[in-house]
Amino acid sequence: MDIQLIRIDDRLIHGQVVIGWAGYLKTKQIILCEDSVAQNEWEKELYLSIVPENIKAKIMTTAELAEYLRDSHLGLEKTIILVNSPRIIEKLIQLGAPIDKVNVGGIHFKDGRKKLLNYLYVNEDEIASFKRCIDKGVEFDCQDVPLCKRTPLRKLIQ
Repeated sequence: MDIQLIRIDDRLIHGQVVIGWAGYLKTKQIILCEDSVAQNEWEKELYLSIVPENIKAKIMTTAELAEYLRDSHLGLEKTIILVNSPRIIEKLIQLGAPIDKVNVGGIHFKDGRKKLLNYLYVNEDEIASFKRCIDKGVEFDCQDVPLCKRTPLRKLIQ
């Protein structure tokens, strides 16, 4: 498997991912994992339309992605996986997906969230989810774009 990046970003597929990360990493495939998007044809079409023609794109449910990741012979060459919250990472792990490292790129301001970084706002439920994943061996690094400094999430939520 050649997963370049598993990224939490509540905006899912957008310019920072497609131009910033995919361009920098020379990505060949983007997989968006979000149950509600996977079940909504209009949203699927919208997200897929943002991806350049030279990059394959798939939208999967959490269960589909967990099964896909467990099946290691499937070619995940130069792939970015996008989810919108730590709860999706936690669910993937519960479903047996092998995940050990995750990029935290953007969870934006909403009421009830506190600021950890300029692009990272979390509530208590999200912090608890991150901590449960960390307890299962997942390493989270906060980094919004490729050339910015990486900050270990563990330091921010202790």
